[in-house]
Order: sequence, then C-alpha cells, then structure tokens
Amino acid sequence: MALANDPVHALLLPVGDRYLLVPSALVAEVGLLSDIVPLPLSPSFVLGVMNWRSRPVPLCDLARFWGSPLTPGAKSRAVVFYPLPGRKPHEFFALLTSSEPQSRTIDTPGVLLTDEDAVHPYLAVSLDIDGKRVGIPDLPSLTELFYDDVAAKAIA
Repeated sequence: MALANDPVHALLLPVGDRYLLVPSALVAEVGLLSDIVPLPLSPSFVLGVMNWRSRPVPLCDLARFWGSPLTPGAKSRAVVFYPLPGRKPHEFFALLTSSEPQSRTIDTPGVLLTDEDAVHPYLAVSLDIDGKRVGIPDLPSLTELFYDDVAAKAIA
C-alpha cells in the first residue's frame, strides 16, 4: 500500500494538445495500432474496435472532448487499459495517443495543481508537470461514459 508521500509510477499519455496522467497499474499494454473496425451506432469518441490478444477492444479518442480529435498515424499508439472498477474482467478498452506515452515517477513536491480544467467532466484534477498541462482522469465519470447503454454495445 502506497503512503501519501510515496512516489507513484505513471504514464503520461499525449492526447492532442494535452496529456493524461494515469497510474501504470491501470495499463495492460502500450502498442501499435492494429486494424480498426468501425462500430455502427457507437458514440463519436469510440473509433471502433481493434484486435488485442485475440479479443475485440474498443479504441477511444478522448481528445474529442477537447475539440481536437486525433487522426491515427505512424506515431500513434493504443494504450490498453484493464477494466475499470466494477466492470467484468473481459471489459478492456484502449485509448488512442498521438505518440508514445512517457513513463513518469510522480511525487507531490514536484507537482503544481491548476484549476484550468477543473470544470471538465472527465478529469478529476489538472496538474502542471514540467510545464505541460496534464489531466488526471476521473475514473467514476469515465466508467459512466464508457459503460452507459450506448457505449456498452461497443464494449460488450
């Protein structure tokens, strides 16, 4: 169990002109994009499903919420996440990044809180890390977003 002053191992995910910071323990794998198969009637942030370890995994673009949707390219990566709390063991999902995520060890003295994205419904908090605007996702809000009635069809 980590104490409040213990460093946290995390990944800095480039999503458009912003970054997301997620604990490494939430990430199953970072890899190249495989073929993306579009899903009819899926929400706009779901780009489709990709094959990951012989299972279909929805690929999501959270940059769309900031008005700067990503276009998958040569530098893009798929970050596959373990299922969010309260979900079934097979409900993995992936986020599209604009380039390779960066590993970080975060300790509280080097992090400055900002209120720039405080009103964003999918961010718990916003930080300034090395001069970069970084958001920490609000997992309960993402769970609700990813697993509502419409998105559940894409993920199931």
